Amino acid sequence: MYAREIVTEGLKPLDNNDTGENAIVHMHEYNVNQLPVTEGDKYIGIIGLDDIIALKHLNDPIKNVPALKRPYVYENAHIYEVMKAAIEYNVKLVPVLSKEDKYIGLITAESCMRAFAKTQSVMDEGGIISLSIPIKDFQLSEIARIVESNGANILNYYSDIDQKTATVNITIKINTNELSAIIAAFERFEYEVKGVHQDESYQEDVKDRYDALMKYLDV
Repeated sequence: MYAREIVTEGLKPLDNNDTGENAIVHMHEYNVNQLPVTEGDKYIGIIGLDDIIALKHLNDPIKNVPALKRPYVYENAHIYEVMKAAIEYNVKLVPVLSKEDKYIGLITAESCMRAFAKTQSVMDEGGIISLSIPIKDFQLSEIARIVESNGANILNYYSDIDQKTATVNITIKINTNELSAIIAAFERFEYEVKGVHQDESYQEDVKDRYDALMKYLDV
């Protein structure tokens, strides 16, 4: 999924000549505490409520605010790059630029999380298995083979390396809740099965947590 596909509709940027007072009014209208600033189609940066309050007078133009943060991604950026920019700059929205560096729109934390949830099969039915295996024995193709040989498919996969123990921690989501045969197969191949989630209550818990996150992002 790419940045241009998840641009948020309805949030207009501030103009560099807008006053601090106008900026606050727009933030209140959109229920946000940050907005992008543009001059024509040129992207200037992100202004926050704290930046505006720091102005000497609220009727001063926001272009008087020095050194705005300038996070952005290009329209062909992957969703992971959007998330990286948001984390690096500690912002809840990321502007999107064309390849000619013209402002296109922005991506909010909510729209990004919704898109990420789709790519990660968060709301799809299925079971989750957490595994661990020494780095020297790790083969993604073998994990896929074990799952597929038991009549299932991997919906989503991610891993991280523990350098201290020289192991790879793996989490896979599978398109079935019938996991007993798959778990037994992993154990036969000397994977450590660290966790299993497969009942309906877990699916409801994931949905509840996802809904709670969406409500938090709306605050």
